[in-house]
Amino acid sequence: MFSTILVACDGSPQSEKALCAAIDGCMSKHTSLHVVHIMNIKSFSAIESETSYDGVESPHEITRKILEKGKDEAVCMIEDMCGCKNIEYTFHVKRGDPRHAIMDLAEEIGADLIVLGSTGKGLATRVIMGSVSSYISNHSHISTLVVR
Repeated sequence: MFSTILVACDGSPQSEKALCAAIDGCMSKHTSLHVVHIMNIKSFSAIESETSYDGVESPHEITRKILEKGKDEAVCMIEDMCGCKNIEYTFHVKRGDPRHAIMDLAEEIGADLIVLGSTGKGLATRVIMGSVSSYISNHSHISTLVVR
């Protein structure tokens, strides 16, 4: 039914459930699975600087290492889950606001399904902080599966 599935994965138990659902959705060898790991570092804009500090790592280099560490942990989990079902996948690392990064990548790869985990946040937290899954399901024209 779906040919290109995008699943957001941050290593949380909710995203692991979303990954399982996405893997189960790969019913055919013709299904393309894309996994995205997003680092939300917009509040640390100084880290983006390319400035060198006399032999000390630049904030840009520190950011790259943070992204790679997150990628390594997520890739290990995904390989364990996909390997047992012989599913090939493409792994993406993005930075920024997860709501926009997920929707932008979904458009870029031509996804016809976005799979997300639900954090189970209460109403007050969702009102104050917002919910990635709520935002995407309300603003994306691509089918969205929120796994609880």
